[in-house]
Amino acid sequence: MEQNIEAKSTIDKAITGARERLRYVSNQIWENPELGMEEVKAHTLLTDFLEKEGFEVERSFVLKTAFRATFYTPASKTDATAVNACVVCEYDALPEIGHACGHNLIAEAGLAAAIGVKAVMEKCPHLKLKLTVMGTPDEEGSGGKIFLIK
Repeated sequence: MEQNIEAKSTIDKAITGARERLRYVSNQIWENPELGMEEVKAHTLLTDFLEKEGFEVERSFVLKTAFRATFYTPASKTDATAVNACVVCEYDALPEIGHACGHNLIAEAGLAAAIGVKAVMEKCPHLKLKLTVMGTPDEEGSGGKIFLIK
């Protein structure tokens, strides 16, 4: 039970510490709606944020505005049996109505989850855990995840 409380505290502290930066990313995506496969600004905002947080970022992963960002514990870096947890960020907008589906918030929540999990991973380097953040463009159109899965 104490470990759970410590993990929750670690997650809370990490996300709270990033609150303003997270809000900034969300607001920028909201204020600059981009249609599917054209999410250039959102792609840059999200990948820059993750790089600054210490993730290994692969920009234009499979698709021009998709990305994959990865964080490893030392124990998982070379271990093919390590558990891989994945967080998804969506960030495309709808024609004429922008982010009516809240993808700016989904992107922000994905970043927050990644920051929280990463903070626990840093406190527990013995865990065989790899964290992947997938940026999935065009969810309102062609379904960007489909191309990334293939």
